Amino acid sequence: MRPIVVRPRLQITVLVVLSAAWALLGVTYFTAGDVVAESDWFGIVLGSLLVASGMAGVWRALRLGVVVDAAGVRVRSFDSRDRVIPWNSLQSVDCMQVGVRAGMPLYAPVLHLGSDVDAVPLSALGSYSRQDVERKVEELQGLADGTGHP
Repeated sequence: MRPIVVRPRLQITVLVVLSAAWALLGVTYFTAGDVVAESDWFGIVLGSLLVASGMAGVWRALRLGVVVDAAGVRVRSFDSRDRVIPWNSLQSVDCMQVGVRAGMPLYAPVLHLGSDVDAVPLSALGSYSRQDVERKVEELQGLADGTGHP
């Protein structure tokens, strides 16, 4: 099975722009030359941290999304480590409302692992159309059961 990657394009664009601006803030800290010429170690460390954290933010934003493959579902988020959910640990996949945007309900597949505490919403696969999400839920459930291929 080929991996299926779903990425939230608008969120990625916004995060890349913000992270790049953060990195450029660190670069502009060095442009005057005073920080390096005067051996201002605090300024050198601060500028370097801004550049490094901005570049790490760009990297994390570009990897954002959900990967569905033969091993399971991998949820790549911006602010935490990737979460891999193997098919054999899933109890069920449901369509649930995970939020409201612009006054409209947002539906997404939710992976249930053991209890309601372990529910993992896949917001990157979300939609305003409940029927579209229910179709995605059926595909994911088929993969979990080993009977379907998207």
